[in-house]
Amino acid sequence: MEYTWQWESNAMSLSGFFHSFPGLYATQAFFHSVVASIVAEIAIKAWNVRDPAIRQRVFLVPVVAPVFLFPLFRFIGPERDSTYFRLGTIFESGRWLELELLGTHPVMGGLVLVFTITSLVFLFQELIPIVRHSFESGKPEKAVGTVDCLEDPAIRTAMETLPVVPAVFVVEEDDFLIYSTTGKTAAVYVSSSLVTTLTEEELRSAVAHEISHVVRSRHPMLVAAYLLRALMFFNPVVLMEFRRAAQEEEKVCDEFAVSVTGNRQGLARALRKLYLPPEAPPPPQGRKTRKTAKEIEERSHRLNIESRITRLEAGGDPDSGMRWLVPASVAVTAVLIDYFIV
Repeated sequence: MEYTWQWESNAMSLSGFFHSFPGLYATQAFFHSVVASIVAEIAIKAWNVRDPAIRQRVFLVPVVAPVFLFPLFRFIGPERDSTYFRLGTIFESGRWLELELLGTHPVMGGLVLVFTITSLVFLFQELIPIVRHSFESGKPEKAVGTVDCLEDPAIRTAMETLPVVPAVFVVEEDDFLIYSTTGKTAAVYVSSSLVTTLTEEELRSAVAHEISHVVRSRHPMLVAAYLLRALMFFNPVVLMEFRRAAQEEEKVCDEFAVSVTGNRQGLARALRKLYLPPEAPPPPQGRKTRKTAKEIEERSHRLNIESRITRLEAGGDPDSGMRWLVPASVAVTAVLIDYFIV
């Protein structure tokens, strides 16, 4: 009897949360992002969008739209709470949330589980690393010297036409290493082994790519997109779409670097040397091994690098002239459909 009362009490508290403003906001933001994601995917396929800048904007629609749609719809359409409006909706989340099975609310419980897991992923894979990186950046303890761009023709050429010229440090490191830091202490760090391994053209392209990250880190759209993504920390669809947009950011920076150096093949060769070591031989046949999360992540990273290299070697995509048409069409379509989802 005590367990029954406790179970009913938990169900009532769960139901109370989903009928509160935060619960309604989280639930409808999730469903709105699902619709926007489907619309975005259809648009990418239908228009055969290959330009990474356009693809990135399309992927950001499911990230940005859910933040605003629920309060916006409540403001402009208070009738959405009426029974008459709900009868004509495409999807009414309340019916599914109240669904009972063996005395439980499986949809509510499932959403709580999904939101909790996604929140933990955001905390440990994104928020904590970013906070740690912000404290560690600006402390170049390993930097043993600054490359003088007036003496190094490869780095000088990469910097000549850039609006932002960060410092370039050489790090005593046997592994291949190149990365950039942003903010007040914007800089590019290159390992000494990489400087001696890459050719002049490859080094120029690799440094230009990192400088492009510094330049684009100040882009207001990208800054706003990450802040809005952080507000949707519980939303798995937003997590997925934001990571897809982040992958396109690497390709956008590839194009930025190529526009500076004029050398697509140099960057492709640099990426091969940096990120594509020979793969380990497969295990003997008949012996099955379970892939770990780290191995899956490494495989995903390798596939992304291979995709970038293939794109660089194949040549740039022609400018379709639809840099804002496709994202705007996706946004408008998603808003119109989401209005009838409550």
